[in-house]
Amino acid sequence: MSSFKWLRHQAVYMFAIFCFMTASCSHKEIFFHYHSFTNAEWNRDNPAVFNVKIDDNSQPYDLSIELRNNENYPFSNIWLIIDYQSTGHTNLSDTVGFDLADANGKWYGKGLSLYNLSIPYKSSILFPDTGTYVYTIQQGMQVNPLKGISDIGLKVSKNIVE
Repeated sequence: MSSFKWLRHQAVYMFAIFCFMTASCSHKEIFFHYHSFTNAEWNRDNPAVFNVKIDDNSQPYDLSIELRNNENYPFSNIWLIIDYQSTGHTNLSDTVGFDLADANGKWYGKGLSLYNLSIPYKSSILFPDTGTYVYTIQQGMQVNPLKGISDIGLKVSKNIVE
């Protein structure tokens, strides 16, 4: 086999692997959005609102909170108030706390000056109906505005056993 044919064969092979990996990942994630805060300051009066459309309620889903903080964030944890409204207008509220840094102050997220952290929130939940579910996330810290948080996000993925 000539080196050109071998190289072309390898390129086609790598492209096929890339397409397979991309397709398998994209089928699992059904929703992923961020809400950004001006000057990395999260005011309590500026909640993040996410409208999640569920087309299939026959399988379980995993939810994660996606957080971006910078080095100006003055705490090692964060408290969030998460409100959830179902298609039948049922309202539920959840107050949750998450650690963002270890005891030595090292951030858990990935990054250098802006840290991205994916925090598991709910696992294997079944939505009762199809339709749009509204998640509202507010910061629940005593400080307002909360400095050092640039973005908060929500990711919803199918819980597929592979």
